[in-house]
Amino acid sequence: MGKFYNSTILFMEIICLLKLMVLVLFLGAIGLFFLSEKHKPAFTVLVVFVNVALTSVPAVLAFMGQAQTGMLAMPHFLGNFVVRVDSLSAWFILIINFTVLTGIVFGTEFLKHFSHLKTNLNIHWFSFLLFHSAMIWVCMFENGIAFIIAWELMLVSSLLLAMFEFQKKEKLKAGLNYLIQMHISVVFIMLGFVWLYVKTGSFNFSALASLPVSDQSLWIFVLFFIGFAFKAGFVPLHTWLPGADAAAPSHIAGIMSGVLVKLGIYGIFRIAINLQQDWVLLGELLITISIITAIYGIGNAAVKMNLNRMLAYCTIENIGIIGIGIGLGLIGLGTGNSLMVLLGFGSALLHTLNHSLFKSLLFFVSGTVFLKTQTFNIEKLGGLLKKMP
Repeated sequence: MGKFYNSTILFMEIICLLKLMVLVLFLGAIGLFFLSEKHKPAFTVLVVFVNVALTSVPAVLAFMGQAQTGMLAMPHFLGNFVVRVDSLSAWFILIINFTVLTGIVFGTEFLKHFSHLKTNLNIHWFSFLLFHSAMIWVCMFENGIAFIIAWELMLVSSLLLAMFEFQKKEKLKAGLNYLIQMHISVVFIMLGFVWLYVKTGSFNFSALASLPVSDQSLWIFVLFFIGFAFKAGFVPLHTWLPGADAAAPSHIAGIMSGVLVKLGIYGIFRIAINLQQDWVLLGELLITISIITAIYGIGNAAVKMNLNRMLAYCTIENIGIIGIGIGLGLIGLGTGNSLMVLLGFGSALLHTLNHSLFKSLLFFVSGTVFLKTQTFNIEKLGGLLKKMP
């Protein structure tokens, strides 16, 4: 009886959390509409902090062994949306929350130097709130339809944030490139869910586990992997990332490289651990792609003169390193080597956290340097000690 009671409480918590997040976003939009320009930055920080507090609670509970699952009732043709926070999604939620919170605190100071762009700022503040919520929803939704909706909201809001100075031609071009490539990725993810539904009658990630080992299930993995590899920045699907990071304000570039690309990693983790497949083959393929990605990323980073582009290629390199860890974990699953599973998946998750911390900080530092020098060109940053700190 006590177990049933606790499950009911958790069920209520996760659904109430989802509704509270929507309410906070709605109230945030109203507040931004009525507040003066002077108070909008502080208000945005407050709303982000509230969202961080709300969503960190179920994440911490999940780490304590209390994975939470709920059912969101939807119209019949959509079916019910399964909402779930387990230890994997909890890990990414906490990383998102920390990086977003530090990003908005830095961003409020950084954007003071763009106070003349009032229309841009109004779009920016609301897009930031939507961006944060959408990333959390991506980690919470088990249902494919809900996942795609959250993914699209994340895509559109991140586009608006990256194209902050959309009046500049090069930034508009980078934004359009990002938009096109991300929608190509969405097509592959949608095809994966459609094929999954045809084979299992369910859009849920967990339905992957019911697929038998076959060529068809391998192709489902390939569809999902291509879609998520676009977001993560694996070579050769990485070309949106350097342009987007160079175009975006530094705090947004920090969040994009720190956590946005990691949601591609989250997606790969989610399908890899659910799908019953030849894990050794998948691991070998992923390691090969990841090694190419890492070498290509660091090779390009070494010759870039634009500081933000250099950091973007470093992100690509680190995505390759994370991918190597996932690949080793998959090989461990396939060979029954529990130590390799622990070291592979553990190192991938640890480096996901590690990279989110130092890469976001590097972009924040890059933004600070830009405010003092008005350039991202490394060759023009000689004598920096005279201007900073």
